[in-house]
Amino acid sequence: MESSTQYQLLYHRLKKEILADVYPIGSILPSENDLCFAANLSRSTVRQALSQLETEGYITKLKGKGSIVKSKSRSLNLLSFHGFSAMVDKTKMSTLSVQEPMFMPWPEEFPFELSELEKGAGCIHFARVRAVERRPVMYELTFVPNLNLPRFVRQFKLNQSFFEFLAKEYQLEITGMEQQIWAVAANSLHTQHLQVESNTPLLKINRKYHSNRSHLNLYSTLYCNTEKYALGNTSGILNQSI
Repeated sequence: MESSTQYQLLYHRLKKEILADVYPIGSILPSENDLCFAANLSRSTVRQALSQLETEGYITKLKGKGSIVKSKSRSLNLLSFHGFSAMVDKTKMSTLSVQEPMFMPWPEEFPFELSELEKGAGCIHFARVRAVERRPVMYELTFVPNLNLPRFVRQFKLNQSFFEFLAKEYQLEITGMEQQIWAVAANSLHTQHLQVESNTPLLKINRKYHSNRSHLNLYSTLYCNTEKYALGNTSGILNQSI
């Protein structure tokens, strides 16, 4: 079985080649058959990589022609539920530790309604800052119900992909997401972690992730610095500002 990261490796390689003009705008990427053969990948894996490129606006698929390079824009699809690590070139991404995983009661003011099971279990909380090219772009607070996730606090490391860890250790997959988005002014905590001035506009995003375990939802609050990355109109993409 192919690793879930195989499509990401192909995606990052093709994106790098698009940005480097190996495939200029208007050119056609290798066919799915050629990509499968060259990288020894399944068709579903190749299609997943191409689909991500299409979602981010790099290519467009035309029936009978293939995948046409559409744009060289650099983008961070931070509003996708696939997770930060899946959407950003790993060579340019870094994670700063803010709070290692710890057990705690749920915050008194919580943006989503919790089930009685979740309330009784308490939560595992961690916080981190995600950066691209050493520029902090997101302050992320995560809350996980303490339900059938043994050794989580001891094993999870803040610099790894949260979703990949869940899939590998617990066969837990994210199936969907609800999110609420506001514009807020940076407070002292945000200025510290995102390196912005007080009252700088930020995007606050509350998320509820649904999983393949009907009783287990995951929650996060994100504060995004949009000084360099602007929210797109249609695709939920944060495009790099000129």
